[in-house]
Amino acid sequence: MGWRLCACGAVALLLMCVPAQPTAGAPPLSSAGPILEEMGKTLEDRSQPTLERLEIIKTFGDWAKAQVRPPLVAVLKDQQPEIRAAAARALGWPGNDEAVSALRECVETPGETVAVKAAAVLSLGRIGDRSARALVVSFTRDPDASIREAALRSVALGSLVDPADRTFYLMGLAEDRAVEAQLRAEAIRTLASVKEERVIESLSRILETEPRLTIALPRGTPTDQQVMTLRYAQARDVAGWAAGALGLLEARTALPLLLRTAEDPKDYFLRLMSVRSLVAWNVPEAYPVLVRGLEDPLPDIRVLALTGLARLGDPKALDSVLARLSDASPAVRALAVPTLGHLGGPKVRPQLEALQQKESDPRVRDALEAELSRLAR
Repeated sequence: MGWRLCACGAVALLLMCVPAQPTAGAPPLSSAGPILEEMGKTLEDRSQPTLERLEIIKTFGDWAKAQVRPPLVAVLKDQQPEIRAAAARALGWPGNDEAVSALRECVETPGETVAVKAAAVLSLGRIGDRSARALVVSFTRDPDASIREAALRSVALGSLVDPADRTFYLMGLAEDRAVEAQLRAEAIRTLASVKEERVIESLSRILETEPRLTIALPRGTPTDQQVMTLRYAQARDVAGWAAGALGLLEARTALPLLLRTAEDPKDYFLRLMSVRSLVAWNVPEAYPVLVRGLEDPLPDIRVLALTGLARLGDPKALDSVLARLSDASPAVRALAVPTLGHLGGPKVRPQLEALQQKESDPRVRDALEAELSRLAR
């Protein structure tokens, strides 16, 4: 068994030397060398350890050439559901039309397991054979979430997209809470370029009803692991992406929602995306939210709040902005300088000159020099 596992690890190097074969016709595995042929025999031998067979299936799926199609199709009839599901997934490479019939049979076989059906539906979508689209579409309403997700992914984001109904399936994918959150977020980002009333209504429903995440910032400078954890959470923050998409769509009907989510106490990413949308719209209703945003624990939000207040140009914000000259973040201090000059004009020169005497950060010093020079003109 040991040499076989080594072969799985090394086979990619061997396969690089094998010329690509046309998809119509599957040359024997022996044409790719004795190791690959032996792997094919091991895969079809039901007496072999399941783990080893699964490793071979993964290797064949990564290679995605015509030579590996026959053994993969053969084990779609295996007694073990996990083998059948792995083989169905492995057959899903673009243009593998010759596997469509076998994958259809998996999907349509009465009593087949959910895992196998979901893998087969997903592969049909990845292959991209338009003759399978109607079958895949029929599973977008399947009661099982994994099958439904596989079908929706294919017709909304995958190789079976049709512009005529893509928006409908994107909305279905975005609103389906049983679907993996990162996939829903991807659908929402795609919808952000579709300026239609039904899309705005869909995104507003998501923003209003989606359960809120708790995404808190770590204390101090985050470690690499903490940064990765935060990025993972952000990628799955469906409400946050909905807030951002509504901003891009200029969906002013969602203003009351965004004013609330801009101050969500637990999810800083939702706050960030909501404030960003409010700043882009430059609406006076956002003024009190932006003033309070100057106290947000996230520097990026404080920067956005300063940007928004500068755009609004309301001098009532002067004292609140003045307090940001002593902000712990140099980025915030640097932006507070021109914001003060914009809101207060020459009367803020004393405060800026006082800061210039003690400021050490080069970004802030550059901002001070530029603003004081402008005010002197």
